[in-house]
Amino acid sequence: MVKVRFSDLSPGMELAEDAMTPGGRFLMPRGTRLERSHLTTLAGWGIAELDVVGGSPPPAAETGADGGGEPPADARPKPADFLEQAMEAAKGRFVFVDLREEIAATVFRLSVGRTAKRLARAALEEADKPAPAPKPQSPFGARPAPVAAAGPIPSPEDLLREDPQLVSLPEVFTRINEVLRNPRSSVDEAARIIGTDASLSATLLKLVNSAFYSRASRAVERRFPAKVDNLTRAVMIVGGKQLATLALGVSVLPIFRDIPPEYINMKAFWKHSIGCGMIARALAEHSGVCGGESSFVAGLLHDIGRLVLYKHLPGPSGLALRRSREEFCTLTMVEKELFAFDHGYLGGLLLRKWQYPTALEKMVRYHHDLTEPLFIEEPAVIHVADFLCNALEIGASGEWRVPALLPEAVEALSLSSADLKGLVGGVEESIEEVFTSFFPGDEEA
Repeated sequence: MVKVRFSDLSPGMELAEDAMTPGGRFLMPRGTRLERSHLTTLAGWGIAELDVVGGSPPPAAETGADGGGEPPADARPKPADFLEQAMEAAKGRFVFVDLREEIAATVFRLSVGRTAKRLARAALEEADKPAPAPKPQSPFGARPAPVAAAGPIPSPEDLLREDPQLVSLPEVFTRINEVLRNPRSSVDEAARIIGTDASLSATLLKLVNSAFYSRASRAVERRFPAKVDNLTRAVMIVGGKQLATLALGVSVLPIFRDIPPEYINMKAFWKHSIGCGMIARALAEHSGVCGGESSFVAGLLHDIGRLVLYKHLPGPSGLALRRSREEFCTLTMVEKELFAFDHGYLGGLLLRKWQYPTALEKMVRYHHDLTEPLFIEEPAVIHVADFLCNALEIGASGEWRVPALLPEAVEALSLSSADLKGLVGGVEESIEEVFTSFFPGDEEA
């Protein structure tokens, strides 16, 4: 591997590392064979140098996007310049997806289009800026240093038993659970219990007032003002049990505040989780296989097992993250090899320990493995939603390559390509709004 200045790059060189912008945005994957169009794009981003595979840099006279030593005068990037790079990036991420399937191919095209637009928009914003070279930041957190899995890996049960926070939950959490399990509980009781936690109440009211619940709000607009300003009105819109289910999901977020940043960008993680929950809710409403709020919470918490791994097994988790980027595998595959279980299994056990409703536990536990449950419709909702979030890069949970889309999940939900495009388009507009409801003041992940 040789670090080569931009002025010494030439067509035919192969990237030894992913090309990143000075601001840390992904441009093109390791292994890309540089062409003149690539050099034009790199010039527009102000790239100072890149790592290329072996060999000596060619003479300066042979370099530059126009064959000379300087980039051409019109090197300012244009949206069309990024389609090829977006296609190359998507190919590297979709290696485990069968693109012969119509729905998978449709999502692949959506991913390419989104990436090209994102790169073009970012390039236009940054093309005129000076070119400092800060250390690139990945949405997965800083790349972990090589680590070894020292000592035996604890069992999932032992992992969950070691953390006092995972054993003893806040009283409001327990009381909400009791409301959900008691068929005689009233809607007013659910609102009253949630109201004892000011932070939880505020977050739920922001959620109910978001575009996420716009249709439900319109359904009762003749009875209540447009803005829902108390929990009783929120209960009337979404229902007492449904609001309690949402509260169970929201109340988990503060438990995982101390995850080491070198393993995961937590804002990106929760963006992925919220996006998965919102798409899962839309899928559930479309297919009619399960409740919308249950699907949202299951999507929100589907990767919670991964947070337990990052928190309690940082060394092996760092190894898993690195291997999933450098080897031909997904992060879920590496988890099964290193730990003998994956994050879905661990997350399902955690929800069982917390006495969550069985349907939520099942959706989280089996969202990567539909061979185990007798009825797959509910976990299939989370499987498809997670696939879409990974494919379209809505946040990040550590998984770089897109896990396979299981055809039985598509069949169970009776989905078509047109369905998915419509569902994603309808949900995506409100993901950022819901994210800021959960994390006010945070920058976009």
